[in-house]
Amino acid sequence: MIILKKIWIFLKTHWYIPAIIVAGIILKSKSDSLLKIIDAQKDSYDKQKSAIEDAEQKKQDAKQQIDKEYKTIISSLEKSHARNNQNLEEKKKKQIKKLVKKHYNSPKKMSAEISKALGLNYVSNKNNNNTD
Repeated sequence: MIILKKIWIFLKTHWYIPAIIVAGIILKSKSDSLLKIIDAQKDSYDKQKSAIEDAEQKKQDAKQQIDKEYKTIISSLEKSHARNNQNLEEKKKKQIKKLVKKHYNSPKKMSAEISKALGLNYVSNKNNNNTD
């Protein structure tokens, strides 16, 4: 009985020691399941983070592809436009040359035909009242 009284006095005075021991035993037995839960949450986080990064990378790749296609199309259009303008200019030059050969004796008629061919308004010298 004395031993029980000594144990009881010890437990009343130092109650936190057995409490720590019991808590340690309980936590130790549950620590494996807690570690599994933490690992599962970490894996889930890593998967979600990876999915977000992949989606962002796909978005960036799509944007770069669109920019590349845009630049290619614009370049092609600019080249085509330059070629068409050059052809148009050459046609106009040939047409003007024909008109000059045809109307070289009549400057007024030549001017009127050239302006008509180029889509310009012809104003004759008769309407010009400059007195220089």
